[in-house]
Amino acid sequence: MRFFKAFWRTLIILGVLSSSLGSLPVAAENLTDAEALLQSMTPEEKVGQLFLVTFEGSIVEEGSDIYDLISKYHIGGVVLLAENDNFTSEDTLAQAQNLITSLQQLEWDTTESASVGEGISATDQPAYVPLFIGIPQTGNGLPTDQILSGLTQIPSQMAIGATWDLNLASQVGETLGRELNALGFNLYLGPNLDVLEVSSGEAADYLGTGTYGGDPYWVGEMGKAFIGGVHSGSGNQILVVAQNFPGTGNSDRSPEEEVATVRKSLDQLKQIELAPFFTVMGAED
Repeated sequence: MRFFKAFWRTLIILGVLSSSLGSLPVAAENLTDAEALLQSMTPEEKVGQLFLVTFEGSIVEEGSDIYDLISKYHIGGVVLLAENDNFTSEDTLAQAQNLITSLQQLEWDTTESASVGEGISATDQPAYVPLFIGIPQTGNGLPTDQILSGLTQIPSQMAIGATWDLNLASQVGETLGRELNALGFNLYLGPNLDVLEVSSGEAADYLGTGTYGGDPYWVGEMGKAFIGGVHSGSGNQILVVAQNFPGTGNSDRSPEEEVATVRKSLDQLKQIELAPFFTVMGAED
């Protein structure tokens, strides 16, 4: 079992942006219901909800790691990746949809089976919270896309940024949101809100074409338009987790190799690296 790469960054961003970048695909529609659901959880369930994991294969089998993590430890969700063989080459979309259905069904069955089991009290019954099913599908094919056939192939972020067209960014996001939602995804890991100020070095090589450009204002506006499109296309059923907080455009190394650092003051970070996140969240500073 492997945790999703850069998992610590994802958790930070999820905590920062979840209230602003999407609606949770949970039955509870108001704060009172959400609070009641949280209070009904055991400490073990609450801890489990913090974990977003990856797993190998495309079948959910009893006795497998992912089966146990869902049924026994009540994890918060999974991220599906091509490198983990979560997607098959034949009839990819139908297979992906079946896999997502199996994962969500397992979460539901676990709750239902506990509710009718002998000796199970109301306080012992696990709370039902649908899984987050996430995917990074940022465009331009390999290596950033996970599903390579069946979906509309979206252009790279750099190609979108080069158009200076916010309507186009919104249309691309809307198409992606509609198609991912149809498959059952409710968590999108993207877009990349890095500001690429340098053209060489490990950070630049890592980002490649996966950024809207080097201007904080336009990166923010493009990201905001794209995210709005994802929300619109999915009917507000996909939570968007923008990356990479607080920015790798000026970091001294690739975060895939080791922890990177951005050698700037807080004021400098606010002006460049953090500016697109403020724009997307609607924050002033």
